[in-house]
Amino acid sequence: MRIKRSISPVALLFSSVSAILGSGWLFSAYFTSQLAGPAALIAWLIGGVTSIIIAFVFAELCTAFPVTGSSTRIPLLSHGTLVSFVFSWIIWLSYMALAPTEVQAVVQYLAFYFPSLTQSQGALTTTGYISATLLMLVISAINTYSLYWLIRANNALTYLKLIIPIIIAITILIHFHQPAHLVHPEAGGVSPFGMHGIFAAITSGGIVFAFTGFKQAAELAGEAKNPAKALPIAIIGSIVICLIIFLLLQAAFLTSMNADNLAHGWHHLDLSGATSPLAATLQQDHLTTLLPLLYIGALAGPLASGLMYCSSSSRSLFGMSKNGYLPISLQRITAQGNPITAIMVNFAVGMLMFAPLPGWEKMVGFLSSLMSLTYAIAPIALLALRRQMPDIKRPFKLPFTPVWAWLAFYIATLMSYWSGWETISKISIALIAGLILFFGYRLFSPRGRSCKIDWKESTWLWPYLLGLTLISYLGNFGHSKHILPFGIDFIVIGIFCALIMMLALRFRLPNANTQHYVTTLTEVTG
Repeated sequence: MRIKRSISPVALLFSSVSAILGSGWLFSAYFTSQLAGPAALIAWLIGGVTSIIIAFVFAELCTAFPVTGSSTRIPLLSHGTLVSFVFSWIIWLSYMALAPTEVQAVVQYLAFYFPSLTQSQGALTTTGYISATLLMLVISAINTYSLYWLIRANNALTYLKLIIPIIIAITILIHFHQPAHLVHPEAGGVSPFGMHGIFAAITSGGIVFAFTGFKQAAELAGEAKNPAKALPIAIIGSIVICLIIFLLLQAAFLTSMNADNLAHGWHHLDLSGATSPLAATLQQDHLTTLLPLLYIGALAGPLASGLMYCSSSSRSLFGMSKNGYLPISLQRITAQGNPITAIMVNFAVGMLMFAPLPGWEKMVGFLSSLMSLTYAIAPIALLALRRQMPDIKRPFKLPFTPVWAWLAFYIATLMSYWSGWETISKISIALIAGLILFFGYRLFSPRGRSCKIDWKESTWLWPYLLGLTLISYLGNFGHSKHILPFGIDFIVIGIFCALIMMLALRFRLPNANTQHYVTTLTEVTG
């Protein structure tokens, strides 16, 4: 059964807007302020611009190859099975964990009034875990029932998600805005932690996490009506719309902070009830009349994003099965065209995420680095496919491709690096686990053994992963050794990325192999 093209351009835009306006708007203003102070506004601008640069790469790829689960399937076309599996594994891990992260956000905000739901720092109690399970079941059931109702529900919730944060931000700004309140000169001025704090805020403060929602449109490319027109509008438009909202919220949060909050500096921002930061802010500012509106948003925002991320993660798992990396049973779909087995697997694994990553902040810190790493394959695939399939129709085509691709690859690598050695080391363990699963499936399954491994085409990948790990260990973020001076590390990464890109182009798939893999993407309808 073929997956149907049923999503309109507006619905595709709303799917990405909804994914971006998940739980990030409820938490990120607080955490970015801790890391960068008032310069958090600069961090949002940098995060938005860099996301747009990367998003343009996805816009070209996904209009040329509009397939469901594109992030897991396009790498197969450029560099074959092994490279495709590694990035598919990272992408699936990140998407699978996103729905639990959004559910965690809902439970944390409910705990502002029902403290029995969480422990300190947001870890769930038994009651909280039961509540999270029920929410995860609802999200999975809607995804299983119908894509049509999923999109209808998402469109309705997205209107609320757009309106509520704007009302809250503007109300706070009207009541408290003064230039001095925005920059807080008594607490170190505009940028108390310099560029290091700004870059740390982009990854660890939740900015990367927030903007990753633009990829939702890319994942649904195979189900979009007129993807050539709809995809660029959805991908770029969603980032621009949401950047404006995030800037308003950040300015409102900074403006509402007072001397008591900043008595010990931005790193030790003192806010009572900080596990639900916007609720705590409204209560502190005596704007409690806005709390009911906030809580509508605190439920609608994360749950709508959870719906879309559940959709993405199931389609990523579906794509890996289509590529031959995982059992064929994961391709089973309902009469409505939804991958039911993949949804069930994601629910089961997602429930395991709450214990090892207690609290929204810990979940997001790990996820941000994973998601940054998933961006890295797109510019590599873009350059390779320009050479492998030069004559394929590209409705959206980037200019200055080598420069654009290198810049996007450099940005994606920097974002991973900014997450720090502590996070990068954990990702290495997750990658090893994925490779064990991949080769284990090959060992025990005839279907797995029939999947050819493109060893040579993965030659560039291992130096990239090992090099990034080494630079992170020697660098300046996240409990690293601080051997590479700040600034020099950026130059080293720039040169490193250029060398890796040349190596990746040298070891791309032969054109005939790429054409063979393209013919296996039977869902492409043109």
